[in-house]
Amino acid sequence: RRFESKRKAVEWVLKSGQLRNNESARVSMGSQLKPCKKKNRQSAGSSDKEGIADSAAVTTEEGSEGYTWKVDLAASEQYWSGWYSGMSKLFLSVPAPKLLLLAGPDRLDTELTVAHMQGKFQVQMFNHSGHNVHEDLPDKVADVVSAFLIRQRFTQGTYNPQAVSPCC
Repeated sequence: RRFESKRKAVEWVLKSGQLRNNESARVSMGSQLKPCKKKNRQSAGSSDKEGIADSAAVTTEEGSEGYTWKVDLAASEQYWSGWYSGMSKLFLSVPAPKLLLLAGPDRLDTELTVAHMQGKFQVQMFNHSGHNVHEDLPDKVADVVSAFLIRQRFTQGTYNPQAVSPCC
């Protein structure tokens, strides 16, 4: 996939629902893209004229073909099933308190649904989030994780865990 500009890439990721937080998309998309044609390199960690961060900033030539992904994930598709095969069982086998953060209930398979109903782990749904809940709702994720850590006595703090009610 090619994008005319980083701005178009940000628009695409927001329209696709992978991210819903415009600020987050503007920060993270730059580091995932590379120019189709390179002219010269700028200092790392800069932002382009549109204010989109780029950890490996590169200026493209006038009339260039735009931007494309740094990593071709489609090339790894043959391995995807192996990556996720048995993941729910492995997650459930961990002998520690568990918190699962999800963008929606459709991401729970049968094994996880049954285990959750049996109280084997806590689930927090972020229904107004895309795939990357930590990018879309960073403050809410921090609140939920903090409350979980305090409730499980992994840490202490001035945070009030009752202020965040777990869902599902």
